[in-house]
Amino acid sequence: MEKIKPEAGKNTIYLQPIGDFNDLQKKEIELTKEYLKIYFQLETKVLPTLSNAIFPKSVKRIFKNGQEQILAGYVLDSILIKRKPKDAVAFMGITERDLFPKPEWNYVFGIASYQDGVGVTSMYRFADGNLTELNFNKSLERLIKISSHEIGHMFGISHCLNANCVMNGTNHLPETDSHFARACSLCQQKLNSSIKYDNKKRLLELKIFFEKQHLKSELTRTEQDLKLLK
Repeated sequence: MEKIKPEAGKNTIYLQPIGDFNDLQKKEIELTKEYLKIYFQLETKVLPTLSNAIFPKSVKRIFKNGQEQILAGYVLDSILIKRKPKDAVAFMGITERDLFPKPEWNYVFGIASYQDGVGVTSMYRFADGNLTELNFNKSLERLIKISSHEIGHMFGISHCLNANCVMNGTNHLPETDSHFARACSLCQQKLNSSIKYDNKKRLLELKIFFEKQHLKSELTRTEQDLKLLK
């Protein structure tokens, strides 16, 4: 897999919201930005939101549940690649619409073009189409896992065989939920070889994030990782 490495003048992760977001969804995007900044130890920014009007009729379809879906490849090829900032090492679109990869597929959580350093993730299924205070943490946890997984691929980490690793492949939500947000030790080493960061600083910042968001199982795992460093 082609490996993208941060370099001077090309070392920022950008998130591009596309859609009509309510306040809770905006909060989820903001927290995902915070998380990715810590996880990859790279500057991470959210760009101004693009409207759903950017999608032509030809890339939309109505799924069997009555939900409008967007062709995922169009988002990469016709929106993100053309708009990728010059200093972006990775560029991730986030939409509140459901995505489908090709006509015969029902849906996809997200896709990416790793050599181009662009990807898109849909929040839609992470909250069963309706984000509330009650399912917010569950949806956030899913979004940070899928986003860090896709961007992890951009940095040259392929799918991992470790069932709990965030870099293990996922096809449905129970699978996503069974993964940890953390990468296994091998994938963490691979990430650290692409991005030179201070592992202790990263873990301490992750610990604070998980504490603040009440993501208890992730907090426990981060505390265990910190103990191993001492």
